[in-house]
Amino acid sequence: MTARASMEAASAAAPPDPARVAEAHRTILADKSIQFDLPMRHIEAREAPEWLKALGRAIARFVAWVGDGWTVIGWIAAAVVVAVLLFALVPGLREWVLSIVRRGRSDVDETPQWAPTEGQARALLEEADALAAGGRYDEAVHLILFRSIDDIAAWRGELVRPSSTSRDIARAEGLPGEARGVFARIVAAVERSWFGGRALEVADWEAARADYARFALKTA
Repeated sequence: MTARASMEAASAAAPPDPARVAEAHRTILADKSIQFDLPMRHIEAREAPEWLKALGRAIARFVAWVGDGWTVIGWIAAAVVVAVLLFALVPGLREWVLSIVRRGRSDVDETPQWAPTEGQARALLEEADALAAGGRYDEAVHLILFRSIDDIAAWRGELVRPSSTSRDIARAEGLPGEARGVFARIVAAVERSWFGGRALEVADWEAARADYARFALKTA
């Protein structure tokens, strides 16, 4: 038999000494650093503050006043949530609602105006006249077109988008009727020059200038 086997046999054969076990138990019980019980802690009940009582009474009165109306409020809240989700997730619906709002605003403004100030109009015409005096009629009309687009963007920015062409702007419903007509005729003249390959003549320039001056300066 090996030494290890002898030790295991001796350990199994020797029973624990009851006196030593009892002494160890007493030593543990005497150790005050070890807690063997969980004492109950008494929590002192304090009265709620007066502001909290007043708030509770106000809420109770509101609930009693609404009564069965909570069902109606719940349906209204649900409808609002659904409408907000549809407005956010469906671009077509959003555009339709915005178009109605814009139409309502245009109805309120009986005479919506788009026109440059007199100073701006006269300064533009002076620049364009200088170009036309040198026979540069295409550039003169083009200058009026570009400045008019800048004026429209400053007046109603949503009408002029990065992808918008001059023809798109001329068809915009947000432009007042008179402005739309003047702008469309200037656009047509520029398109004939820049895309049609036909240089503008003095008569084309004079027609565009008269159109712009009549609209911007209200001249006869």
